[in-house]
This record gives sequence, C-alpha cells and structure tokens, in this order.
Amino acid sequence: MNNISKLDKNNCTGCRMCEKICPVNAINMIENEEGFIEPKIDEKLCVNCGLCYNKCPQINKIENYRMDNVETYAAKNVNYKELKESSSGGIFSALSNFILDKNGVVYGCAFNNELVAEHIRVDNKENLYKLRGSKYVQSNTQNTFVEVKEDLLKDKYVLYSGTPCQIAGLKAYLEKEYEKLITVDLVCHGVPSPKLFRKYKENLEKRYNSQIKNYEFRNKEKNGWGLNAKITFKNGKIIYCPVNLDSYYKSFLKSINYREVCYKCKYSNIKRISDITLADYWGVENVHPDFYDEMGVSAIIINTLKGKNILFEIENTILLKNTDLLKIIERNRNLENSSIRISQRNHIYNEIDTLSYKKYEKKKLYFKKNIKDIIKNLIPLKVKKKLKQIIKS
Repeated sequence: MNNISKLDKNNCTGCRMCEKICPVNAINMIENEEGFIEPKIDEKLCVNCGLCYNKCPQINKIENYRMDNVETYAAKNVNYKELKESSSGGIFSALSNFILDKNGVVYGCAFNNELVAEHIRVDNKENLYKLRGSKYVQSNTQNTFVEVKEDLLKDKYVLYSGTPCQIAGLKAYLEKEYEKLITVDLVCHGVPSPKLFRKYKENLEKRYNSQIKNYEFRNKEKNGWGLNAKITFKNGKIIYCPVNLDSYYKSFLKSINYREVCYKCKYSNIKRISDITLADYWGVENVHPDFYDEMGVSAIIINTLKGKNILFEIENTILLKNTDLLKIIERNRNLENSSIRISQRNHIYNEIDTLSYKKYEKKKLYFKKNIKDIIKNLIPLKVKKKLKQIIKS
C-alpha cells in the first residue's frame, strides 16, 4: 500500500497533515492506548495516490528558508499586562497584535471548556488571551491547516504558532510558501499525552469537588516568571502550585511522559523551519543583568528574512537586546538535542486506564513531595529575593 500506514507509529507526531491532505477522506485520527492521536487508514476508501506518504514531514525532508546568519535577541513586551499574562516575555502577543491590526488572523494553542488543548483561529484582540501561556500537553491541530489555506487564498495575513513538528505539518499540507504566512515555533521539550492530562484534571476536580474553570501552567502572580501553576475552579477555589509540588508538572519536566517520537525529534536543532523561534531566556540575569525582568524575558531567534521584517515592524511595542545564540542554547538544550528517554518511559502509560490517579502518580510517576520544596513554596517571593541578594553579597 502506498500510504501513511508505512510510517512506524512511533515516528508519528500526530500533526494531522496526512488526514487533511487526503483527497478521499480515507484517513481518520484515532487515540491510541497512550492517548496520542495517530492515523488510521480506511483501505476501502484509499486510492493509493501516495499523497499522505509523500508529504509526511516525518518521512520526507521539509525545505526551510533559514538565513545563513540567524539573528538572536533578548526581548520583552512593553505592555505590562500582556507581559504579565504571557509565559515569558510576551513576544507572541506583540506579533499577534501586529497581524490582527492588518486584518489578519492568528492560530495557536488554547484550552477549550473541557480543558482540552487544541489549535484555534483568532481574528480579534479580545480573544487573543486564549492563545497566551504555555500548555504542557499535546495540542490537537483540528482543522486549522485547512482554515489557514482558506485564509491565505483570501489574501489574509496569517500567524501560525506551534511546536516545530506542527509547523512542519502545516508547511507540508500547504505545499508551497505564502508571503503572508508567518510561522512561529517554540523550543519544545516534548509533548505529554492528552489522556494523562485528562486523568490528572479529573483527579483535581474530584479532590476539590468542582470543575476547573481555568488552568495556567505559567502564572506570574505569586512568584513572577517561572514554573508556577494557577488553577481556578468554578466554585471559586484557587490554588497555586510550583512544579515540584505537582505530579503531572514534575513528570513533564523530568521528560518521562512524552510521545515516543519526541525522544528522537528531528527538529531539536538550530536548523529551524519557521520564520521565528521563541523560547524563555533562562539565565538572562547572568548574561544581560540590566535587561532582566521578574515578569519574564523571551529569547528570539530570527530564521528568515520574513521573520526579520516582521520583527522590525513591531520594534516600537517590544524591547530588544542583541544576544549570543550560544547563551540561549545553554539553557534551551532542545536547540541541540532531543530530550533524553529514560527507562521509566517504558511503562509510564501502562495501567493508565485501570489505576486511580492517586495510585498512578505513585506507581508510574514516582511522585513524592519533598519537604524542602514544601517549605520553599511557603517563603514569599520578596523574602526569597532578599535572601538571594544576601547570598550574592
């Protein structure tokens, strides 16, 4: 058979390109036992045209138009509200505002009402908040590749943000470059299973006897820029939780719950395929102490002339500082290598359907709260800063 069934399922990223490019709708995306979506072919409908196989970015090389000399910056949004509501420096918001001001549209990841991560289309600034913030779970691109093409054929400006493999899927689907398409990828560690996040969410709702209204992985209210979640329940209850005190969050940072393909990611290098790459500029206080901001600083890698031009267009809405690419890579190792797969991944999703989450986090995630982390979380941010200053002096 000349179709996507030739692809080893462990190499599938779940981008949905094959499903959307199929001319006879012979491909459906189904959830596998781990909770990741993968293509299933209806052989009765398949006409063996080979489009899905010949365009799959995991099988075929995706052409990029990267400049010979990339430009790299530390950056932050001058709009304090947008900076505070963003994961790091708020650059995605600045880019999005520019596109929307040109009557364009923005695509990115949002949580729906059921707390499922999915890509959506936004055509106004009022709804842009849905796309802000990190979502540490695999996003479903839904029908957005098709919608992007429709918008481009209407001569609209389009900004599409996502993981590198999602950008690769979009470009493979479009089959050619469009001048008004701007792509933004993230420095990605890997993506956990939506099934695992769903199980985790249901446990929280049971524990607090209320549905979750809003979930933020990177909230800045309590401790500024960092890895601190804020969970808001419909009954009014709000909890703040740092990464080390949360089983799901901690397992994500330990790289034990990713999709199999993430451990051999073909995009974990500096040869990016998007116009602009965004990341947290971790360690910026040591590289550019005068530029550090407790509300966050982004690292920007400009990969194409198109990306360079749009950055020039938004210069009045952001602060920029030239920086060294190697300094960005130091704390963003996925710009050089894939996340390391450890043996715990062999069984991480075993019994996910049978164990309660409480048992699952102990037996599979090996989660246990550390007394030092608990005490550390009780210390106010101002006190922590004071202690750091004392230690430095």
